[in-house]
Amino acid sequence: MNTHLFTDKAIIEGLQAQARSLGASATGLLQTEQVVIQARFAQMCAGPPSCPSYGLAPGCPPHAPSSEDFQQLLQSFNTALVFKIDAPVKDLMGERRLSLARTIHRIAATLERSALSRGINKAKAMAAGSCKELFCDDIETCVVLANSAPCRFPDLARPSLSAVGVDFAALAHQFGWSFGKLTKTNIANQNSEMGLMAGFVLLG
Repeated sequence: MNTHLFTDKAIIEGLQAQARSLGASATGLLQTEQVVIQARFAQMCAGPPSCPSYGLAPGCPPHAPSSEDFQQLLQSFNTALVFKIDAPVKDLMGERRLSLARTIHRIAATLERSALSRGINKAKAMAAGSCKELFCDDIETCVVLANSAPCRFPDLARPSLSAVGVDFAALAHQFGWSFGKLTKTNIANQNSEMGLMAGFVLLG
């Protein structure tokens, strides 16, 4: 695997600026070998209790790649352009969560297309949250899974980071980003606690 970061400064700075213009609070670059993957996070989706989106989308377990398979996929890339949106815990636990997650997916999908259009032959975006809940809550069954039909929102929906075991806390720690875990204590004090949502684009 190539362990060097993608080095076209103009392209990287352009993508980072675009992420911020779309609503990202901050961006950063990692070598893909530095992305921490832990199978237990993907396994948590199955529960008990299971995630409400478990089994409902191609980018969620058990349809998503296993953590082991995703670890292998990472070797096809050398750089992860990571971005985040800061938000109060009360928003991450409340009605604004879906809106924030849709923004994360929108940023990820836009950056992926932009990277490809700028001549990066390999780019793959992923984001926090299940695309079924975010974009297709109005239908009972995902058309991709049920009918092998094209995704209804190919310009917005991207696979879930949690589904493949990406460690959000480790990701934030590598950039020095504050990451408030959603514990009983800070949920009780949610007016003052801050958290984040994240996504990234893998570049080859």
